[in-house]
Parts: sequence; C-alpha cells; structure tokens
Amino acid sequence: MFTYPLKCYYQCRFLQCKERIFIEGIKKISAFLQDILQLRHFQIWKMENGESVSLLASHSLTSAFQHSESNLYYEYENGFGIAIVAREHLPSIKDFAKEQPHLSQLIHSYYLECMLSKEKHIRKKLMESIRDISFLEDLDALLTKILENALSVITAADMGVLWMYDEKEEILMPKAWAGGPTEEIRKMQMKEGEGIIGRTFKENRSIFLTSLEDIVQESSSITRKNLEHLQNSYQPDTLQAIISVPIVVEGKTLCVLIIYQHGQTSLLTTQDQELLESFSDQVSIALTNSRLFQHLKEQNRMLIKRDEIHDTFMKLSLQSKGLLAIAKELSRMVNLKIAIVDFTANQLYSNPAYWNDPFSVMKQITDSKAPAYQTMEISGQKQTYYLHPINAINTILGMLIIDVNEAELPPLTKVIFEQSSTVIALEMLRKQTLTDSFYKKINDRFQELLLLKDHSLLCQKATELGIDHDSYYVVTIIQLKFNTDIQFMNMQVHRLVSDVKKTFQQQAPVVFGFQDKITVLCQFPKHFDSTDLKNRLSLLQSNWQFANEASLQIAIGSCTGDLESISVSYAEAEKTMAFLQSRQLTGIMHYQDIGINRLFLHQSKEELSAFIDEVFLPLQVEQDRNHMLEETLLVYIRNDRSASITAKQLHIHVNTLYQRIKKIEEKLHLSLSTPEDLLKIQLACFLKQQT
Repeated sequence: MFTYPLKCYYQCRFLQCKERIFIEGIKKISAFLQDILQLRHFQIWKMENGESVSLLASHSLTSAFQHSESNLYYEYENGFGIAIVAREHLPSIKDFAKEQPHLSQLIHSYYLECMLSKEKHIRKKLMESIRDISFLEDLDALLTKILENALSVITAADMGVLWMYDEKEEILMPKAWAGGPTEEIRKMQMKEGEGIIGRTFKENRSIFLTSLEDIVQESSSITRKNLEHLQNSYQPDTLQAIISVPIVVEGKTLCVLIIYQHGQTSLLTTQDQELLESFSDQVSIALTNSRLFQHLKEQNRMLIKRDEIHDTFMKLSLQSKGLLAIAKELSRMVNLKIAIVDFTANQLYSNPAYWNDPFSVMKQITDSKAPAYQTMEISGQKQTYYLHPINAINTILGMLIIDVNEAELPPLTKVIFEQSSTVIALEMLRKQTLTDSFYKKINDRFQELLLLKDHSLLCQKATELGIDHDSYYVVTIIQLKFNTDIQFMNMQVHRLVSDVKKTFQQQAPVVFGFQDKITVLCQFPKHFDSTDLKNRLSLLQSNWQFANEASLQIAIGSCTGDLESISVSYAEAEKTMAFLQSRQLTGIMHYQDIGINRLFLHQSKEELSAFIDEVFLPLQVEQDRNHMLEETLLVYIRNDRSASITAKQLHIHVNTLYQRIKKIEEKLHLSLSTPEDLLKIQLACFLKQQT
C-alpha cells in the first residue's frame, strides 16, 4: 500500500485506456469491486514511473472528484501503482479484511501482465534495433533509430544524444540525437574529460546522476562556448536525472551515449542504466559492422579502380605509346608531378618536365626494392619525394618519382602507383626485348661490313649503318664486369649503351651491346684530336664507376681514314681487350700502348710462364745467394746494362757486379754479349716484370 495524495488527481490528464490486452484483468477487478465489495461509484487509476497517471476504469463516475469516502493504494517496483477510489461510505468497504487478499491477487496479476507487456515491448525494440544493424548504407540514420528505440523503452527518458570521438581533432562531437535538441547541438565539441560526456569517455565507465545539483556540479568543467550551444539547443532547467554510458568499439572507447530526464522528481533507475548499456552494445556492433562494411566497400572500390587503371595503362602499352605517354596519363590520374626513371636506358620521362638536370636526380636515387620517401637535392634545394620501385624478375628496372608529401598520399593513389608500375615494367621489358633484337641486327650488319672487301659493297653497308664515307674511324670495345644474373647483366648493357650514345651522340653511328660487351664505332672529322676521344671515354668510365661502383675495361683500336681499315681497328681493339683481360687490368688502353706485348697476345699464360721459368729457375737453386742473382739480373737489364748505375742501385762494388754477371751467365749457359742470348734475357725480364 502507498499514500497517494488526492490532489494528484487534479493534476493528471484523463486518458481512456486503450490497452486491450489488459481489458480482461480490469474487468475482473471491476467485477470484484461491484459484486464482492458492493461498490457502485468507483474509479481505477494506474501510475507509471512515479508520475504518469492514467484512468483504467470508471463506474458511475464521469470526472474526478474532490471528496472520496475510501481509497485503496497498491504500489510496486519501478514507480508502478494502482489506485481505487470510491464514493461510497459503506461498512463493507471499511471492513473487507477477508476479501482483500483476493483483490490484491487480482491487482498483482494485472501488474504482472503490465510488466510482461513492457518486457515484450523492450524485447521488440531490441530486436528491431538488432535487425536495423544490418542496414549499413546510412550510419547516421541507423544510430538515430537505435537512439529512438532506446528512448521508447526507457519511458522516463525525454532526450538522448550519441557523441562520437574524432581521433584526428581529438574531440567528441554529436553524431545522433532524439527527443528534442535543436541543430545548435551540432556546434558542441567536447574534449576528453570535459563535463559528464568527456568524463564518461575518459574513464570508460557509466555515470548515473539523479539530482540537478549533481548534474550541475559534474558539468562545471564544460567550456563557456559549449555551454552556450547547450543552452541554445534545449532548456535544461527541469533536468532531474541523466545516464551516460561509454561505447567500446574493437577494444577502444569511441562513443558516449547519454539520456536525459526532465520533471519534478528523478525517475530513471539502475534497470534503465542496464537497458541503456544494452543499447550501447548495439551501437558498438553497428559501428563495428559499419567499419567492416566501409572497409569492404573501399576494398571493392579499389578493386574496380584497379581494373580501370590496369585497362588504361594496358591500352597505352598495347598501343606502344611509350613511357612518356604513361607518365603523362599517370600524372593526370593523380594530379601530381610524376617522373619515370628507366634504369635500363638511363632515361628520365617526366610530366611536366620540371627537372632541369635529370641526371643529378637519377644519381641520387637509391635502389630500394620497397616504396619509400627520400630527400634529394634538386636545383640547390632539398625536397622529399615518394619513390616507388619498378621491379621485374627480382631486378629493379626503374623508379617512379612523385612530388608529394606523406600526408597528401591517399591509399587509392598508392594503388594507382602499384598498378601502373606493373605495366611500366612490362613496357620496359618490351622495349628492352626490342632493343636486344635491334642490337643483334646491328651486330650482324657490322660483322658483314668487317668481312667486305669490295669498296662499292662496303660503301653500301656503311650507308645502311649511318657511317659517313669521308671521316676518321675508331673502334672501341667496352667490357662490363661479369655478373651471373643474366637479367641484371642485360640491363647493365642497355644502360651503358645509353650512356655511350649520350657521350658521343652523332659521332657514334654504330653502338650495340652483345653479351657482356659494347662495340662502338666512332667517326670524326679530318681535324680530329685523339685526346678528345680518350677524355670522353674517361668521363664515361668515371660516371659509370660512380653510379655502379664497378670499373670498365675499355680497349681502343687505331684511328683510320678509310672504310676498309675499320676491320683493322676492330681487330686491334679486340687484341687490346684480350691483353687487358689476360693481365686483369681495368681502365682505358690504346692498341699502341701495348707495345712489345703485341708479340705475346696469342701466347697462353702457361707458355709465357714456362719461358720465364727457363731463365729464372736456374738462378733459384740456392735461395739466399741466388735471390741476389735474380734481382741483379733484373736491375742490370732495366738499366740497359749500365754497370755503374746498377752497382749504385744495388749498393755493391762494380767488381762484385761483374762477378754476379759472370755467375748468371754460367748458371744460364749463355753470354750477355751474344745478341740472341741478350734478347732472350731481355724478353724474360720484361715478361717477369709484367706478371
């Protein structure tokens, strides 16, 4: 039983009960009041949430009244109550102790029906929210719907707002609201720890306040600006209670769900808090699903875009538009400055062509096999670029250079670079294959030219190769350092051919690579200065060594003034290269620089070693003494058999020198006075010093 002030009836609004599911229960209570208690004038009232009052049944009464002879009150949990008001002042009403349990049972049964109906309503709204979670197209509408469902089952609540954390701005912003706030609430931006919302987010726990004083105290940290927006969005004067719960998504607090209750007294309960936490779990699921859905949409969009990009670049490749056209199309797609560096040909293709010195850019590029940002100095200014390698067969064929900051590079742009790099690699390999075929044809034609003896046919072949008929000709052979990686070796050949063409331009009509060497036919005017050729080759070698950390072997044949002698210059360049390789030398060498070594170009190392041993082994029988004989002979021959100079260099007396010379002649069974014997000794000493 509870005391219900009679004046509350004057404040309530009269509502006709429309809950037909409870008609039978009310009929039973009315019948009991009429038949058992003999009441003729009575009303049955229901109160929910402690203040919402509605009329369930009225018998012979049409309005509220000020005086009643008897009142019965039944109070249950959650502010639910039943009041029976009667006009009669009858003994049967004052004394019905034995009948009261029956009436209490009927009213309790009605209460259970109400609670069951409420639970069904809550379950229905929860199920609706769960079904709504599958609709992911409009997340804002979904969150608003979940919030509305929450308010419909937490009947004491008047208003609700869902706040979402913006990780970039580090603020909480209203994402959805229902029950009254105006658009002014959009302007609010709560920091972590600010007010009830910020504190709920920061501490990741629910907050339940049941008095205006507590709410005002907890909200004291709200900034003046947010407070103005809050007051403009709704009037919190009659605020009595709030429940604020955090929403965790993937283990991280992301949102805050808060509901407000207005009125004279606080009506929200701990059960309402548990119910709101259930809805917060639904919001968490909705946000998780939305993230997954958006991720799948983005993945699908990227797959579609990838196909579009692939088709675009494949069309360019199939149409043989070349790398410059691809660079232009790529720059158009991403609206950025793009350059394609082709390592196979040492070429740079850019759109727009804003690098004044492309070679300095190419020298600074690191051969990274993964995309990365790199700072380079261009035109005296340091700038960071995004570099995307172009890989094929475990070899870096080139590099994409993009003028962009890290923060300005969206994922889709990276997808474009990844997709285009594959097509660019195919274009480079296609170009490389065509170039290899071209080199083979040039090699075949050049070999035919070397074999021709007829002047007219020779002139015809020279014209085919772009060779002038009235110039000086020099054949140069360049040998690369051998590498077992055929693809890498082939790329190095292409790069070197490109460098040679840039070095000599029109003065090198014939340049081609074959296996691991480059053949170059240079032509110069009649006033040609031979030092110019060597200077250019020296620059070529130094640039190559700087860029590749590897030395070259460069062999130069003699300069000739007629087409028939090109074969001679080529043969001399081959002999010079053979000499460099046999001596394992690097650098530049003219055929004339070989000197007397020309006599031994076709001799094997074994034959030359045997000849040297024939002279010097007899001098090595007694190691200590005869080592002096070997040194004496080498110094003596090197000084053109000058006894005084030799003795001075060896720090011995001249007579001692003569004694050693005599000993040498005896050991070798020859005489240095005999021209033939002397030549043998001189050749042996020369070869000994060369090894």
